[in-house]
Order: sequence, then C-alpha cells, then structure tokens
Amino acid sequence: MWLKTNKLLKRTKNSWLFAPSSLILANNFLPLSKALYLQGGLVFYFRLYDDKRLAGLKHGKKINIVNDAVKLYRKDHPLNLTNRLLAVLIVCFVPAFISFLLVGFGLAIGWFALSTMLLEMRAASIESPQIEPYLDQVLD
Repeated sequence: MWLKTNKLLKRTKNSWLFAPSSLILANNFLPLSKALYLQGGLVFYFRLYDDKRLAGLKHGKKINIVNDAVKLYRKDHPLNLTNRLLAVLIVCFVPAFISFLLVGFGLAIGWFALSTMLLEMRAASIESPQIEPYLDQVLD
C-alpha cells in the first residue's frame, strides 16, 4: 500500500518524499555558490583569503593574490586528476546513483551538488598549508 502508484502523477508516494529536501538544498546551495563565486572562479581557499598578511587589502586584490598563489602551486604540483576523479566517483556519484535508484531524482541531485561542494572545500583546506609559501612569493 505504501508503494501504491498514483495514476494521476505516475510516481510512487516514496519518490515525492525527498522532493522538498532537494528544493531546500537547491535554494540554499545556489545562493551559497553565488556568494563563493568571486571574479571568475569559486574560492574555497578560505584560510588563505583570511590570512593576516592580506588584512588591509581590498576584496578583489585578495582574490587575485590567492588565485596567483594557487597558480604558482599548481605549476610545481600539478593536480592529480586520477585521485580527484576517483574521489568524485566514490563520494559524489556512487551515493547519488544509489539514492536515485532507491528514492528518486530529488535526493540524487541534492546529494551530488552538496557533496561536490563539500569535497572541493575539503580538498582546498587540505592544500592550503602547502600553498602558504606561494602566498609569500606573490606578496613579494
């Protein structure tokens, strides 16, 4: 009876269970992603942005300095795409696909968007201590 199909909507009652949660995630994620979008790219290096050496600078100048430091770091330490894609597959795609199969589209999209953002923030927080010397190079 719980999984009885609604003939008007052609969906199960279970598939509508997570629709409100995905709307909440979408409504909260989009403004957050717009807030993090700073002059051409997402800034997840919060620790570098809030560095005390950048305290007196304007917002746009801080973003340029942090982006230049990340670019210098990437020249010496290129991004390992295999590890990043494997992490996205395991953390984002596989749970989203399983939730799509079990529950429906709403939870899968919400999980994929939220987990991608959190994974990117986590990777940036891990890399931030290694990028700090490059911040010194940009400031000199």
